[in-house]
Amino acid sequence: MPTERKTLVIGAVVASAAAVAAVAIVGLALGGGGGETTTKVDYQAAIVNTRDRIDFSLGRLSRAQTLEELLTRMDEAAATIDDAAGDLDDLGAPDALEDQHERLVEQIESLAADIQGTADQARTPGFEDILSGAAGLDFPAWIEINSILAELRRQGIDVEPLARKTATG
Repeated sequence: MPTERKTLVIGAVVASAAAVAAVAIVGLALGGGGGETTTKVDYQAAIVNTRDRIDFSLGRLSRAQTLEELLTRMDEAAATIDDAAGDLDDLGAPDALEDQHERLVEQIESLAADIQGTADQARTPGFEDILSGAAGLDFPAWIEINSILAELRRQGIDVEPLARKTATG
């Protein structure tokens, strides 16, 4: 084999090996190493942050002064809660908490959709009074989220339940 061709073949082999190594390094950095990527401590911090984001968003609803302000805050809450679900989903969970994690993300997404759907329905002609005189908004996902948070507490994750908001805060 001529020297030029040997050099070309060796160069191609070295380049291929470098590419494989780069892919392996990126895979490990992104969590593809086969081990847990999220520690229980990191997961607890993420759960508390998620819960706090949801609780803050829901708390803002009870302080709205007008229907339009309430609907705007519902839009904002739905977006914030959906973002929180996405952030939590992106993090992942320790293996022992995977089931609760998946259900929690699903229920948080459901809560965001329910809030947005209620706001959208209140804007629909003929449904303008849907929120008038309501003592509070009730979403089934809120109950499920608190149930899952209770399961996580029993497994050592220190997180408070979502607070019940009233018209007075």
